[in-house]
Amino acid sequence: MMPLYQTGGFDYPVAMMLATLLGVGFGFVLERAGFGRADVLVAQFHGTDMRVLKVMFTAIATTAVGIALLGGVGAMDLSKLVIPETFLWPQIVGGLLLGVGFVVSGYCPGTAVVSAASGHIDALYSLGGVMVGSLLFGFVYPLVESLYTAGAMGRVVFPDLFGVPWVVVALLVAVMAIGSFVLAERLEKVFSRRARIGPPIDAKATRNRTLGGLLAVAAAALLTMLMPSPEVSIASTPKLAALDPIDLGLRLADAPEQYYLVDVRAPAACAKGTVPGAQCLPAEDLAGAFIAKLPPTRTLVLVGDAELTHVPAAALDYQGPKRQLAGGYAAFQREVLTAPTAPREAGPGAHARYRMRAALHGRFTGQKAKVEAPAPTVKPVTRATKKGGGC
Repeated sequence: MMPLYQTGGFDYPVAMMLATLLGVGFGFVLERAGFGRADVLVAQFHGTDMRVLKVMFTAIATTAVGIALLGGVGAMDLSKLVIPETFLWPQIVGGLLLGVGFVVSGYCPGTAVVSAASGHIDALYSLGGVMVGSLLFGFVYPLVESLYTAGAMGRVVFPDLFGVPWVVVALLVAVMAIGSFVLAERLEKVFSRRARIGPPIDAKATRNRTLGGLLAVAAAALLTMLMPSPEVSIASTPKLAALDPIDLGLRLADAPEQYYLVDVRAPAACAKGTVPGAQCLPAEDLAGAFIAKLPPTRTLVLVGDAELTHVPAAALDYQGPKRQLAGGYAAFQREVLTAPTAPREAGPGAHARYRMRAALHGRFTGQKAKVEAPAPTVKPVTRATKKGGGC
């Protein structure tokens, strides 16, 4: 079931490795599309080369239709898609500022990295400007904090905003993309003629691609309309993937800096005992609003009494990976914080698990557990009675 990372298909190190590989592949595609050259990127604003719009709109339309298809066949749980919150006014202002910086420098942050990797010195100046601007923003943040958080709308998606199925939104996005391609290529001809340069694409290729795109949208429309609607909406509360207490103990012993532990039980119960390193909910913040503000650089692990049937809203707003402790604190106390007893029967599997639990117990309690070798079970040997005489 996708998305694989959110459903526990692989852990954080594997996610980072895949992210790196996908990032390199994405950068390679951008470079081959010409996005490593400032003159190609700025031509978008002059109307002579609209490939930026075409490439990005193609990616958006492909993703929208793909999500609709995968959700329709039940291969993707839409409730686990990570969707950032919408802050209307600061995002409008930020978009305008990004556009100005794009025109002035010839790059956006992503394409500047691609261009720098291609050996263009001007891209390094753009990246330096991004770093300096980010640093200056940190100093002036107190002055613009009210704007930074203005127009908070929470997690908003078009299906919920307009009350239409995801499939309809996906098809509308695809139709908009094709219409934009046709309009963009007409604008290319007009502005290229004024600039006395040739348009980047001929009319025949435009017609062929437009026809192919319309056929693809028609096929996607037919498939999605025949499929059942996804049972889980994006607005529903997802069930977090669970980590076994032993698994969590091993992860924390190996790399505790990769996890946020938050005990969502009542503060009084948490104060009596919790997973080592876990943070209890403050008395003034029982809803755990601080969770949503944590930097999304670690895996969030929620600790409850048992399996969490209701995930706090603030935890859903956390943008990083999220998990819950299987069985809650009681299970961790039983499996890790309580000294294990040696198994009665000998066996490599049972003895290895016993030694692992003893090591984890010592790691988290500071008490050295006595590791006893399991007593082998001696089965009596039955001998047949010899009949007859003889020596």
